[in-house]
Amino acid sequence: MDGRPQRKVADYLTTSFGVRHLDTITTAGMVRHLAEDTQHTPMVLANVETSVKDHGSRHIALVAHHDCAANPVSDKTQRQQLAKAAARLQRLYPDHEVVALWLNQQWIVQRMRTA
Repeated sequence: MDGRPQRKVADYLTTSFGVRHLDTITTAGMVRHLAEDTQHTPMVLANVETSVKDHGSRHIALVAHHDCAANPVSDKTQRQQLAKAAARLQRLYPDHEVVALWLNQQWIVQRMRTA
């Protein structure tokens, strides 16, 4: 939801995957909703399903960033949630590439290992 990382992430993804368009699903504290079951989890998963099934998305990128107001936990905890959320989506979509991206304090996109 936070606009600060969106341009950098879009540039990174279009370059990395050679795509022209992105489906962008945003909700505050996204990785927490996918790492844990919250009231927002079903909506998030339904949106991912629409992107994959109806729009033909082949890659799924999860993004988390430092200083997240909606998920006010340590960076370490948020990166753990990011990895857990990516693993969940990889289980749901085993034929898709799922990547986890972390934006640090300098807003540099870092691809995280998820396995």
